[in-house]
Amino acid sequence: MKFIMKFIKSNKGQISLEFSLLVMVVVLSAIIVSYYLIKTAIETRNANMDVINQSSNVAEKSLSNVT
Repeated sequence: MKFIMKFIKSNKGQISLEFSLLVMVVVLSAIIVSYYLIKTAIETRNANMDVINQSSNVAEKSLSNVT
């Protein structure tokens, strides 16, 4: 436990550079992952709307031929 605290804090009570870099990498990777997650969700939504519209058009054509 003392080793971990020594790693996180320096003698003056400041956060060590290594710990700061580690936190920065974690935050940056979370930002990048969330960007691609949102981008993929928007693309999937648009693709699904096209499929729904195509299915609706096919169903409408089929039902109009029945009458």
